[in-house]
Amino acid sequence: MMSLKTKASRFVVTPIVSISRVMIIVAMVVVVAMMLLTVSDVLLRYAFKNPVPDSQELTEYLMVCVAFLGMAWVAIKGGHITVNLVVSRLSPRSQAIFDSITYLLGLGVVVLISWRNFLEAPIVGQIGLDSLLLDIPEYPFYIVLGFGLAILGLVMLIQLIQHVSKAVKG
Repeated sequence: MMSLKTKASRFVVTPIVSISRVMIIVAMVVVVAMMLLTVSDVLLRYAFKNPVPDSQELTEYLMVCVAFLGMAWVAIKGGHITVNLVVSRLSPRSQAIFDSITYLLGLGVVVLISWRNFLEAPIVGQIGLDSLLLDIPEYPFYIVLGFGLAILGLVMLIQLIQHVSKAVKG
């Protein structure tokens, strides 16, 4: 979990953690909706030979919400997969330097993708891109993706600062 050492850091970290917590709750609700949709689709298919129309397409869009709304919370909890074969053998300072570089590069990628999604969303809305079968507009999913990655970027920035401070303290 992200540490809260000073009042200034609490002022920044607490809202980010709160937003991430709300996002993960929304993601969990969406997972339940996906589960209910899939179960009802299977039951209707086998019991009445009449599945839920276009449930696969709807599930694909819901997966975007689950994936990108949950990323920030997983980062806060330290739940992303890591491979420590080499890094675990380094000194704590070297580990902090390595982690700082990794967070810096990851932050760059996350910010770039988030920024591009926010730029693309209005364009996708203007040209009217919709899903093929259900005519669901695609631009809200660009916004969800951009927002989820923006919050992840803030979490990564805080974690980058923490690792840099560990590297400097030695």
